[in-house]
Amino acid sequence: MTLAASALVRSAPLICALTAAVTLAGCTQGSGGSSPGASPEPTASATTTSLPVALDCGLVLPVDRAAAALGLPTNSLFDQATRATAEQQPSSGATQIIVQDAADALGGLVDCSWSAPDNGTGALTDDGSRMLPRVSVRVLPNAVEGFTASEPDSDDGLRGLHPVDLGDTAYVACHPPEHDSCRAEILVGTTWVNATVSPQPTEESFVTFARTVVAAVQTADAVPATTPPPRVGCDALLAAADLADAVGMADSRSTDYGVPGPYTSGIQPIAESRAGLLHCGWLSGDAGALSGGVSVTVLPGAASVWHASPPNKANSSIRFEAVTGLGDEAFAGCGGDTCEVDVLSGGVWVLVQHDAQPTGNLDGAKTLAASALANYLANR
Repeated sequence: MTLAASALVRSAPLICALTAAVTLAGCTQGSGGSSPGASPEPTASATTTSLPVALDCGLVLPVDRAAAALGLPTNSLFDQATRATAEQQPSSGATQIIVQDAADALGGLVDCSWSAPDNGTGALTDDGSRMLPRVSVRVLPNAVEGFTASEPDSDDGLRGLHPVDLGDTAYVACHPPEHDSCRAEILVGTTWVNATVSPQPTEESFVTFARTVVAAVQTADAVPATTPPPRVGCDALLAAADLADAVGMADSRSTDYGVPGPYTSGIQPIAESRAGLLHCGWLSGDAGALSGGVSVTVLPGAASVWHASPPNKANSSIRFEAVTGLGDEAFAGCGGDTCEVDVLSGGVWVLVQHDAQPTGNLDGAKTLAASALANYLANR
């Protein structure tokens, strides 16, 4: 064996190690290559594994895409949801917002938005302030049936949606000055995309933006469909006698805000329905009654949300205190003309509010919360 051949034999293991990604036929110790006329040994084929592409805000609305839609620098945009609580006014609806946002997420809604400080171009609101420049994209997978039933939405008060060549089916409208925005409802495969930009851009530039969102959605992996929890009707939660006994509401009449109608069409109500969100209201049939109004909101599967954002930590005008003997955990309190009770039991969040002048009935609200929880658990 020559010196060169000996060196090649000794280096063969090193060559194989350094070229692990490429298989060399006959690369074995003791041979500098395959022998002439010898059959090559079987080789492993190289495979490429693609990484999963999640349908999330990083995909559908990164900050650079939002900035391009608004024509603003990326460093001027902020996520409204991350604004400090101190910058927001306490509200009696704070816990209701937490529950609704949780229902959106549990129902599969991907809700993304970016805003910018007031630059003097937004439409004036009723209180004299201006609408902030804002881009919003909401995406709901496995939503063909909901999209087909809801769009184009003729009950949104705008009635301007018209077909446009986006995705599989799409409608778009740039609204009059008082709304100051462009909006699109798009079906991409089985995924529903809702997009808005304000202040109102040109329709051409808005469609260009929407097309980039569609392209991003088309790259995402399929999301498995889920089965919604059984829906319990409002009349199964509280009977007329419950309301009369607890808060003195005579001739009560219920409203199920989850039933399809002018105010429950669109991408968000579909997601909330999938999550099993139940939102009911009662008023007295007596126009002169002083019993006020009662609302009950129920969300199953909400234990993690409760523990992450408990009612007593919400930016609420309600002054909450812990309540014992009601569910697994409970808080109750009043603020202004509203009294509220929040109960967590077996992962189900029940929220009851009683509004009346000069203030709600806290003991009555606790009684209604106990009844609504028991009836929900018995009927689901």
